[in-house]
Amino acid sequence: LILPITILIASVILGGFFYATQVNKQRSIEKQLEVKMEQTKKEYVAKRSVECYDIYEKERKEFNNVDGSGYDEINDKCVVRYTTNDYVGVDCEEKYGKELSSFSMQLECELGIFTKRF
Repeated sequence: LILPITILIASVILGGFFYATQVNKQRSIEKQLEVKMEQTKKEYVAKRSVECYDIYEKERKEFNNVDGSGYDEINDKCVVRYTTNDYVGVDCEEKYGKELSSFSMQLECELGIFTKRF
């Protein structure tokens, strides 16, 4: 009777160690994949930022009103900003209203800029 109980207890203990080892191994693999995905994303963002800067430089050579640029990570677009006199004398609030949907247009109007997305 003692021998079967001893074998059962030893099996449970060994099984528990084996299970804990497998869980730990799985967590380690998941962490490595997460780190790799983050690194891949950072590399992609860096690549797109460089591409965006190249677009900015090209636009700056072609137009004299280029004001700046930036990479929009959320929409995966390069945004180039240009100055304009089209809004001189315009009541931006009246033209675009106070609605959230037109906020960016109103802001561009007030700042005297427009943007293009590439």
